[in-house]
Amino acid sequence: MLVNASKRAAWLLLIPCLSWAGAPPAPAAPSVEVTGALPKTGKLALKDLQAMKPEKATWTDRGKQVEVEGVPLGKVLAASGFEPGPMDRSGPPADKRPGYKKVVLVTARDGFQSVFSCAELAEEMGPATRTLLVWKVDGKPLPPEQGPFRLVVLSDKEASRSTWAVEKIDVIDLRARGPAPARP
Repeated sequence: MLVNASKRAAWLLLIPCLSWAGAPPAPAAPSVEVTGALPKTGKLALKDLQAMKPEKATWTDRGKQVEVEGVPLGKVLAASGFEPGPMDRSGPPADKRPGYKKVVLVTARDGFQSVFSCAELAEEMGPATRTLLVWKVDGKPLPPEQGPFRLVVLSDKEASRSTWAVEKIDVIDLRARGPAPARP
């Protein structure tokens, strides 16, 4: 009887300690990391992307039309401070529109990558490559294996640059590789 009473007392002392430890931490909010040659880098959470005025579009994925919701990749870059720069006709050619000499490397959780020039994503250049960083398909969040974010390239005829489970958007300044060789 004494043993049972001491065990019960030990449990009574332990229960407040267990409840004080609290619940496990909540999972982190979905985000995508924006890095590289931009004025502002860091993680963009879903709420940040939703504040960029999402768009809806119809996209054909493997022969099936779906409605996707997200923001153009160009808007994500603009929110990170991307600018094409001046078209200075009086300066050296290498200094014209320095932003358009950058590329965007989109990387998925599994290592898949797709590449875009910043110029092709800029609407002011003319008919741009239409990309959306989406979080909804047919009004529902993306399934775990495809999300939380997916890059959809609406203007490509095949989905080879569309990217599931986007984790990182990296902007690379190609001018850092050195000047282009002069032509004879």
